[in-house]
Amino acid sequence: MSQQELKQELASDAAAEPLLPVEKKLIAGSLIIGIGLLVALFVVNHFLPLEV
Repeated sequence: MSQQELKQELASDAAAEPLLPVEKKLIAGSLIIGIGLLVALFVVNHFLPLEV
């Protein structure tokens, strides 16, 4: 596949497919875990600050 064909494929609407339900769950789970870890880090840093 040449670069021109690849550009045309990526530009076309046919390349855009909706996300599957399992993909949506994985994205949501990743966001929840990430935000949860940020909150946990904030709490730990607040109560146990690193004193240098």
